Amino acid sequence: MRRITREDCPPDTLHRLLAGVTFYKELIHTDQTQFELLMSLTQFGFAEQGETLLHKDEPANILYFLLRGELEVLADDNSTPINIISAGELLGVMAMVLDDRRSASLRVKTRNAILAGVDYEHFRDISDFSMFTLATKLSFFRMLTANIRWNIEKNRFANPSHPLVPRLRTIPLFSGSRDTPEELEALRVQAHVLAELLCDWNASPADATALTNATVQADATSTTITTVG
Repeated sequence: MRRITREDCPPDTLHRLLAGVTFYKELIHTDQTQFELLMSLTQFGFAEQGETLLHKDEPANILYFLLRGELEVLADDNSTPINIISAGELLGVMAMVLDDRRSASLRVKTRNAILAGVDYEHFRDISDFSMFTLATKLSFFRMLTANIRWNIEKNRFANPSHPLVPRLRTIPLFSGSRDTPEELEALRVQAHVLAELLCDWNASPADATALTNATVQADATSTTITTVG
């Protein structure tokens, strides 16, 4: 994947591509200064068909948004595709939130692909508002939690009797005032708990006995989490 320069793609074109990403779109309408700051820190990349642009076991400190094209998800660089990622989706949310390494490789399926990447370090410290405001960080973490929950709900729809479904009821909910540092902290915790759940779900064994044991263990662990609301 090579970096996109202003000569490759004018800012107006990039702005139009980003208008399909809720996080960027919200900033365009609510805080132009924060949007321009985010734009200055966003890395744009271009990859051609057949190119493997993210590799399994790499650090996942960059959150990517697929702006154009389709990507194939590979268990490793040379394996058969196991899933497809379409434009508008986020890449590497779970590994980033859990401070883990990428669990799969990604290869360009279409003629080419354009991605936007943001370093998680700009958002990791939820008490530091010297660069991004509370409102911007709230929007960022709402995006993360919504994305992970959406993937969990897709799994639940496909398998509503999965033994890990009850664990969803242990996810801590926030019942305080919105748009506050307290909500930001709650979102950070929720993103981490949801990511752990989705990770366990994706790695859960197929046999019923093992799944039952996993559920018992999950229920025992969840007793340390207080459900609010």
